[in-house]
Amino acid sequence: MTYPKVELHCHMDGAIPYRLFVKCCREDGLVPEGVSDEQWIRDHVMNSTMSLSDCMGEFALLTGILQCRERLEELSFELLKDMYESGSKLVELRFSPQSHLNENLSMEEAVEAVLRGRKRALEVYPDLVCGFLLCMMNLGLNLGTMENNLKTVELAAKYKDQGVVGIDLAGDETATPIESYAPMFDHARKLGVNYTIHAGESGGPSNVMFAIMQKGGRIGHGIHAIEDENVVNELIRNNFVIEVSVTSNYFSRCVPSIEEHPIRKLWDKGVMININTDDPGLMGITLKSEYDLIAKTFGFTEREFILSNLYSARSSFCEGRERIIAELTEALKNCA
Repeated sequence: MTYPKVELHCHMDGAIPYRLFVKCCREDGLVPEGVSDEQWIRDHVMNSTMSLSDCMGEFALLTGILQCRERLEELSFELLKDMYESGSKLVELRFSPQSHLNENLSMEEAVEAVLRGRKRALEVYPDLVCGFLLCMMNLGLNLGTMENNLKTVELAAKYKDQGVVGIDLAGDETATPIESYAPMFDHARKLGVNYTIHAGESGGPSNVMFAIMQKGGRIGHGIHAIEDENVVNELIRNNFVIEVSVTSNYFSRCVPSIEEHPIRKLWDKGVMININTDDPGLMGITLKSEYDLIAKTFGFTEREFILSNLYSARSSFCEGRERIIAELTEALKNCA
């Protein structure tokens, strides 16, 4: 059965299409002489697990080649185009404006560049529903600054009628206690800015409980909630959707193996789940390959996938989601 896919947790930098990755690297003189495009791609796609902080280190090359308006706009357009053509009809992309300032680009200019790419994509695919989340960063007290994170919240408010649909707290949730960011979410609420929070990815269920208390409606990853029945019950009671990325959780050593991922346990307990790629370019995956993996490993049925997408569409921050909700509701009725 054909039905619209909903992806709400995809980092734009980590999803760069390989054709753009190679093009930018060659333009910047990063590809050694004699190295083919295919070899360069193989050398930079993850093929082994590593800690979450080391995974983030792999982003250095990706953010390094995305330090100008033209490339950010091109990536936004090309990625939305690829996602639409692969069946994702409701998409939220996320990126950190403060990570793109090496060439004297301002955070405002970075946001405006990706929004120009979004505008181009909507001109080609007018039935695409899409928006951007701006990421605050938890990188430790000596790195990501609270000043830039505050600016991120304010930029989300400034551009919320132009395609920015909210904010995220990304990075390494163990670098600085996420409770330190409570004032940022208070500020977001005052400005009418939606938010989701990375919690329970590398951190424990207490981080998930903190995210629930912020009342944002969605949580990035959230998988370690499974370790505390009370937290699981709070997710259900408060109608939270967790944005799950099975392969990413394995590659970043947040679960010991694919088979031990708690996606099925959480789903069977009644937690609403959104299925995502997280960083598909970096990890050599697609949304389709994630669905295939989840179906094979955890026995998810077509009906469960449709229901998951319906939960996801309802929890999206994007205007226009109602049409996708209606299509998924109809697909669920027609699913045997």
